[in-house]
Amino acid sequence: MPSAKEKISFLKIPELGNLELLHARFCSHQFSPHFHEGHVIGAIEKGQLGFDYRGEKLVASEGQINLADPGEVHNGFAVSEAGWQYRMFYLGPGQLEALLGEDRGKNTPMPFFKKGVLKDKPLATAILNLHRDFQDPGISFLEKESRFYDLITHVVQRHAPDPPGLPEPGKEKKRVAGITSYIQENYNTAITLDKLSQISRMSKYYLLRVFSAHTGLTPHAYLSYVRAARAKEMMDAGASLADIALAAGFFDQSHMNRIFKKIYGFTPGRYCRAGRSG
Repeated sequence: MPSAKEKISFLKIPELGNLELLHARFCSHQFSPHFHEGHVIGAIEKGQLGFDYRGEKLVASEGQINLADPGEVHNGFAVSEAGWQYRMFYLGPGQLEALLGEDRGKNTPMPFFKKGVLKDKPLATAILNLHRDFQDPGISFLEKESRFYDLITHVVQRHAPDPPGLPEPGKEKKRVAGITSYIQENYNTAITLDKLSQISRMSKYYLLRVFSAHTGLTPHAYLSYVRAARAKEMMDAGASLADIALAAGFFDQSHMNRIFKKIYGFTPGRYCRAGRSG
């Protein structure tokens, strides 16, 4: 059993190839030598994690990235009595190279990172933030999945010794128009990258780059804008905010308030009051 100072939470995402998420704090626990069949990528929130990896004794500290390539034996232990706290993504066997190969219609060679510790504070922060947000039901799966793909791309492009090239967006205006039309017509449903990829006949990786290149927005940002705009129309019609939130596709009224203010600069309640006072 974990000690009073230690805690563990675990989450599995079946929709993303059974991607596993671990959030843990360890003080006295020591991992025996082991390996993983897929890539492991995470970041240290607090303290320091020590481990033996590829013949070296390494230390991953707060704000640094800790990772391991498939099949590479490593252990894990606290460097001090304070222990360490981290958030980790465990990818399935072959998942990373399969995702990277979507643009080419085939798997790419498996990327090897070689280093077990990466000093990249902005990317570490992105890892921690996304890991936390996966546990927030108010954030759409479309956003979580899109950010996960973007995160994986950045890790590989910035830190793999020989990253695969990314194809440049071309002339896909009609396909992008098809995506925007689908979002506008289905804004109050659970839209996924799988569905957008299917209707546009583009890989999910390529779709994300193409959509941003043509619209200046990510698909989930575009969806948020459409939902906020439709909610605004419903407010003009006098519907209650609680009913509007659900009708517009938001998780709840609090979620709608957050997105609405982010887009328009004021809350739905203030917008409704201004309408009544006029």
